[in-house]
Amino acid sequence: MTATIRVSAPGKVILFGEHAVVHGKLGIATSIDKRAYVTVSGGNEEVTIESKNLNLKKSLLEEELLVLRNEIEKLKAKKDFEGIKEMGKDKLMPSFFVVAKLTEKFGFHGLNVYIDSEIPKNLGSSSSVFSAIVLGVSTLLEKELSKEDISKIANEGDVVAHGGPPSGIDASTVTYGGYLKYQKNKGIEPLDINFKIPLLIIDSEEPAGTDKTVPYINKLKEEKPSFVEGVLDRLDEISHSGFDAMNRGNLEDMGRLMTDYYWELRKLNISTAKLDEIVQIALGNYALGAKPTGGWGGGCCIVLTKDKEQEKKLLTAFKKSGFRAFQTRLGLEGVRIEKRI
Repeated sequence: MTATIRVSAPGKVILFGEHAVVHGKLGIATSIDKRAYVTVSGGNEEVTIESKNLNLKKSLLEEELLVLRNEIEKLKAKKDFEGIKEMGKDKLMPSFFVVAKLTEKFGFHGLNVYIDSEIPKNLGSSSSVFSAIVLGVSTLLEKELSKEDISKIANEGDVVAHGGPPSGIDASTVTYGGYLKYQKNKGIEPLDINFKIPLLIIDSEEPAGTDKTVPYINKLKEEKPSFVEGVLDRLDEISHSGFDAMNRGNLEDMGRLMTDYYWELRKLNISTAKLDEIVQIALGNYALGAKPTGGWGGGCCIVLTKDKEQEKKLLTAFKKSGFRAFQTRLGLEGVRIEKRI
């Protein structure tokens, strides 16, 4: 068995489809050039997980890991997502659950897992960690998993992190990399995008709200089914049109549709004053389009620009308004082994 494995997985942005994709609609996403790094090595009689970003470290014995796995599986079976959400308040629990699912598959092994991520929240930061853990642990144990298997196990971590059943688009995107279409009932379809999409990411510096917005929309759908279904259907139409625009390489149509998506999903009251301000700054400076990405309720926005000159102007405008904005490359490689030591 190799002594140490260092693995990474990219972050992601959802270009079209967030929240609607949870309800079976079309989602279009792509990986970005910021990555989460996970270093895995053999341990003694326990699993130790340490996160540099969270400044947390915790160890569980085999029996404790088994209890954790059984408790979460029981809550999943009962669809007690509030209970899962409560467990997920311990920020290392989702990663331990991912390791527990691997233990179920490969047997218990003492492990040391060290997490160091450069991905801002709401850009697939949790999924990328889980995907990297799966590849790192399986490689350390000399077990081969397909990308489909990796994304499925990584998605189990998102169930705990989000306090509810995620769509699977995050785990798929960070695992496979590149551009992809995703639908719950159809799975993934890689896309061949051969033109540059000039995209800026702007961080609201508000905590990502996925664990609140997903359950909120589920509840709203129960209370106002026709209203929410109408919004979701319109979002799906916009996503299909966005896919069409991407196939034609038409940035102007893409941008307009991104902004349409923002206005439509905003009807479900999951935006924030800061996210709205970011969109208004972008449109006020003639960006092609803008919208929050991911779970909304905080996190980041994406802004589509015409060219590099406009990128620079927008970066200056966001900086003057106190926002952290950065350029990103899209369509990067998915989860991968960085080093064997």
